[in-house]
Parts: sequence; C-alpha cells; structure tokens
Amino acid sequence: MIRATIAAALVAVGAAWSPAHAAPSPEQLAGAMLHQMAQTTAVTLGAGPRVVDVFFDPNCPYCHELYEDLQPWIGKQGLQLRWIPVSVLARSSEGKAAAMLQAADPARALARNESEYGRNPHAGSGGGLVPAARVAPATREELARNLKVLHAADAYFGFPMMIWRDSSGKAQMFLGAPRDAAQLKTLLATVQ
Repeated sequence: MIRATIAAALVAVGAAWSPAHAAPSPEQLAGAMLHQMAQTTAVTLGAGPRVVDVFFDPNCPYCHELYEDLQPWIGKQGLQLRWIPVSVLARSSEGKAAAMLQAADPARALARNESEYGRNPHAGSGGGLVPAARVAPATREELARNLKVLHAADAYFGFPMMIWRDSSGKAQMFLGAPRDAAQLKTLLATVQ
C-alpha cells in the first residue's frame, strides 16, 4: 500500500519508479512529499514565500529541540515554518496533536506544548499540552492525511523531518535536529 502510494506520487511529479526498479532517492521522495503537501494540516509560524514543512510528533524530544532552535528564524527573510503534527511515538501523541489542531489558536497551543515540554505533570511525558479529551472526526482525518504524506518518505521516516525546495528548485529533506546552529543556518540558507 505505501509503495503504491509512493509510486503514484512519484508518477504525479514526473519521476519513473516502481518496486522493480531502484529505490527512489531522498530528492525524489522529498519531491513526492512536496507534491502532496496541500493535503496536510499544519500550524503555520511566520509568513513569507520561503517555506519549510516540518513533520513532528508532539512528544518527540528532537522535534522539541528543533522547535526551540528555529524560533529566532521565524519570519526572517520571508521564512515560513509549517509544523505538521502526526501521532506516532506515544499513546498521548494523538490527543496532544488534536488539542493543538482543535485549539482556537493552534500556534499558541504549539508554543505551549513546547514551552512546557517535559514540565506539565498533567500532560504526561513529552509535550506539555494536555491531550484532547475528544478527538473530533475531522481532526482524526487531518492527522491521518498528515501521516499518509509522511509515509511517502518510506525508509527515510524519522522525526523531525524537514522538507523544502532549495534555491535551484530541487526538493530537499533533512531528518532529525541539526547538530548545531551553524548547520541549521546552512540548511535554512538553501530554502527557496
């Protein structure tokens, strides 16, 4: 099912790949994911034409690290960050992602999840948001679509996952939190 989805997405962006051929490159996978990004539901921080999509789980410590590292960059030089929540790492992940998407102000809910990361005894371990008592069917569908697009990365699956187009128009993907501020600055400098 996932391989069929990847193959369909790659065909949609003009790449020739099938399970009988070599596995797609990270650039092809990132391109397939970018092609499907309109199907995702995200919490947007900053405004501008330079977009980085970030797949994250509300309980992921590396996602938390990346969130904190990206704060000074929000809106700088037209940088827009689209935080796309998924529920993978813990039982409470779905409830926390739902609490974020169902909030009156999703950006504020994301900020609370991160500012109280590991510190809110009512939220359990990981992110600081208390899981939603009820996940609305529409929110459950949004989270399922987010996960479907993430699964287009197949073997490259990991958190956080950043996807963007570079200055030459090529799709790029980076897994995990950059090792330091210099690496993050280098990555962000390539965003179209």
